[in-house]
Amino acid sequence: MKKVYRILFWIIDGLTLLTGWLAALSLVAAALIITEAVIVRKLFGVSTIWQIEASVYLLMFSVFAGAPFVQKNEFHLNVDLLIIHFSPKTREIILIVVSIATCLLVLLLAWYAWPMWWESVKTNEHSESLWGPPLWIPYFFLPLGMSLLFLQYIVYIFRKIDALKKGEMEAAVLPDNLADVEDMKNE
Repeated sequence: MKKVYRILFWIIDGLTLLTGWLAALSLVAAALIITEAVIVRKLFGVSTIWQIEASVYLLMFSVFAGAPFVQKNEFHLNVDLLIIHFSPKTREIILIVVSIATCLLVLLLAWYAWPMWWESVKTNEHSESLWGPPLWIPYFFLPLGMSLLFLQYIVYIFRKIDALKKGEMEAAVLPDNLADVEDMKNE
């Protein structure tokens, strides 16, 4: 059974890595498109019709598809004002409970986003701009990202529980990390 979990986690991590890189590339593409739009408008006086909308869609993809990558690498912002004062075991338990609650919220978002996306596919909705791309494309980013984020949270929770069982918890946060903050304040 553990081999099945390892294979599933490997697949989820691979999809997360792929969407993370695609999200990074979409950020670069959005920046290049906006730059091109500004240059064309300023130098040639030509109004553009697709650049703003395309860059917004790329940024949407970057946010939703990049979220699982951020979760996998534990780069999400954390408010840990209280949690840093707990023992490592208590801190890990709190992180697991919070992750389960977040996982359920993300599942709820994905659950309602898939029908929204499918409805736009069935009705062939298009943007009302002059460019008029089909809306199923940007609508797909939310359910895709939330579904992958849900799966990544499942992996994260299982790994946290496994580490907790093995006693492999991170050392206390207080002395090391807060010393750096105090050093920065004194400079």
